[in-house]
Amino acid sequence: MSAIVVLSLVMLAAAQQVWAVLPTVLLLGFAAFVLNPALDGRVFAIAADAPTLTGATTVSAFQLGISTTPALAAAALTQWAGLTSVCVIGAALAAAAVPLILLDRARRDS
Repeated sequence: MSAIVVLSLVMLAAAQQVWAVLPTVLLLGFAAFVLNPALDGRVFAIAADAPTLTGATTVSAFQLGISTTPALAAAALTQWAGLTSVCVIGAALAAAAVPLILLDRARRDS
């Protein structure tokens, strides 16, 4: 999740340079791709007694994020915030998740 925050901010700076956008997008995609199985694994570990409900809930949460994020980006873009505002939204959403991940880690380790 931290990589998504950092790469979203890198994209904010790199947006004007085509040569910098491509590797940043590839790394951002890789970070997001690696994150999904890790989150799934953690959720299934927490709720191992209800795998069907866990799977449905995890997929629903991802779908909610997939639906909500473009709506937030569209709202920003229609307010003339500029294309780079999408990078800021992505970084903010990912940054908001970091404390939750740290809280889960602290609870798991205690």
